[in-house]
Amino acid sequence: ASFGPADPISARLITLISVWLGSGWAPALYLLGAAGWGFVARPWTRGVAGGAAINAGVGLSLTLGVSHGLGVLGWLNPLTAWLWTGAGLAAFLWAADRATKARLRGGRRLVLRPDAAWAAALGAVGAGVLLVASASPPGALWDSEFGGYDALSYHLQLPAEWIESGRIAPLEHNVYSYLPGYYEAGVVHVAKMMGAPARTPDGLSGLLAGSGGVLMSAHLLAAGMTLLAAWAVFVLTGVLAGRFGAGEDAARLGSWAAAGLVLVTPWAQVVGSLAYNEPGVLALGAAGLAAACATGITPVRRGVLVAFLIGGAAGCKPTAVLFLGPAAAVLMAMSAAPRSWAVMFGVGALVGLASLSPWMARNAAHGGNPVFPHAAGLFGTAHWDADQAERYARGHRFEGGLGDRVSMLALPAADPGAPAVVRWRGLTNPQWGLTPWVGLAGMVLLIATGRGRAVGVGLLAGVAGGLVAWLAFTHLQSRFLVPLGVLFAAGFGAGVAALCGSRGPVFARAVAAVVLTLGGLWSLANYAGQRGGDPNGLLVFGPGVYSGRLALEGLGDEVASAGVNELVPPGEGLLLVGDATPLYFRGPLGYATVWDRHPLGGAVRADPGDPAAWTRTLRSRGYRWALVSFAELDRLARSGWNDPALDPARVADWTDRLGSPVRIWPGQGRALYRIRSDG
Repeated sequence: ASFGPADPISARLITLISVWLGSGWAPALYLLGAAGWGFVARPWTRGVAGGAAINAGVGLSLTLGVSHGLGVLGWLNPLTAWLWTGAGLAAFLWAADRATKARLRGGRRLVLRPDAAWAAALGAVGAGVLLVASASPPGALWDSEFGGYDALSYHLQLPAEWIESGRIAPLEHNVYSYLPGYYEAGVVHVAKMMGAPARTPDGLSGLLAGSGGVLMSAHLLAAGMTLLAAWAVFVLTGVLAGRFGAGEDAARLGSWAAAGLVLVTPWAQVVGSLAYNEPGVLALGAAGLAAACATGITPVRRGVLVAFLIGGAAGCKPTAVLFLGPAAAVLMAMSAAPRSWAVMFGVGALVGLASLSPWMARNAAHGGNPVFPHAAGLFGTAHWDADQAERYARGHRFEGGLGDRVSMLALPAADPGAPAVVRWRGLTNPQWGLTPWVGLAGMVLLIATGRGRAVGVGLLAGVAGGLVAWLAFTHLQSRFLVPLGVLFAAGFGAGVAALCGSRGPVFARAVAAVVLTLGGLWSLANYAGQRGGDPNGLLVFGPGVYSGRLALEGLGDEVASAGVNELVPPGEGLLLVGDATPLYFRGPLGYATVWDRHPLGGAVRADPGDPAAWTRTLRSRGYRWALVSFAELDRLARSGWNDPALDPARVADWTDRLGSPVRIWPGQGRALYRIRSDG
């Protein structure tokens, strides 16, 4: 927290404690309650190595699904939110009490073994970055995510709109609402536990009620899931080490090394400190892989558990199937006799489909396409026209050939002046740190040792399947590969366990210590370089720096959302043009993602060539102000993604007819206009 030149460290520490306690209690109870619900799977995992983590994953998958289902039905409110979480907490406390008493009766210690304390300490460096970054307001971090653009445009914006409407449902102005949204449903559940209103009295989102504590809870929910992911990787590594006969001490060393590697990987810190859905994929994916290879589970039960866990991960982000499905299939096949494969995979396919069926039914009911906006050619374009479907498809695929794709995976872009997110597309992204390379080295070591050959081959095949999926089905962004971090960490940890047996514990500990130390330093350097070397610059200010609630001189001149909220009176409609991050603006407001129909675009299509008519149409819909992001319109036009009706020249002509802007932000390419009745 001391990184950066601004306010004193004491102020930052007070802020951290305030955010962690004031916003963290509800996500913590939500996750503990989810773990309690996981004991419904205990009869299937009793006596299974890693059963507790598998159970917790089942509970999290179930709870996220219930949050989504209650929201779709319009039944997610403070009472139902607390009833579900409260029942899970009761189950968790009962089970924890029984487990503690059983350990004490058996003479087992409840403290961390000294031989693992050093690994825990090294991993704690990464956990520190994760938790400190989680306390900064949405929009402040990270450079690779343009300040968490995706969180502001839908991971947080959708919960804000669902809380206001009282129901989780597709929104035709925000196509991302058609994705499963299980993590976002969890954000709504936690917000209901905290008593978030539909909107604040001054017209801001209910997530910004009070000092924005409800909003910050979304960050801490993601951080909690990231910590659960590290635990699940710890368990997965122990299960893998047990498969090739590693001793207890070797398996424990490898498990701690793997969990620490997860936490010191910058990509895990990035997605885990923002309101992103990848942490749910990591936590549920690692638990699913542990179930895939754990011994003592019958094939049918294995198929059910793995499918339910990977299905929950896909409910957070559908690409989980592409990146973790191959590894799960390989590990399941390794863990069951070939004669049982048909039944195991058949049952798994049915359970996986069932776990995602509420989302598909919701989409089918709204637009006819159960997986919209995907498979438009097969199931239809729902409320979109053909041009929108084509623009979306074009924006979510890579046009280069196979050679270009492989180059993106293994090499940085040739242009050194390209933005980092464009230049570092694959495993070369600095936010991967050492993780892919030490993970692959561990897998190769396992194959070379003989005893661990099957485990090494299985992990390597899973990674290969994920990389092929990335090359074939995505538009090649490095963050899409984050789920493979589970496999890289487990490969490294299992390799350390194998080293412990072949080269001795001293050598294995030295290897783990060097890797975790370098990884921790790498992650610290990555964090210290954010925001031009001032990563904690907005930590003390909190969400008020964006909403304008802070009484800071000149704030509105620097932050567009704060400046707009200063000028636009409550109740007067605001239209965002070119900007699809409305979280901090006071309502009522209108916006649309680049793929959806915009109110201004609709007015243009209704009366081509008549800007005065566009103005009258917008006023009839309640809009009195327009914030236009000319810079974003230009960028989208150059990319070919922009709605043709919102051509930058056409929008500029319209704003010229509105008169002089009320306020401009030259450095951001934004300007605020009054939409007057006389046009």
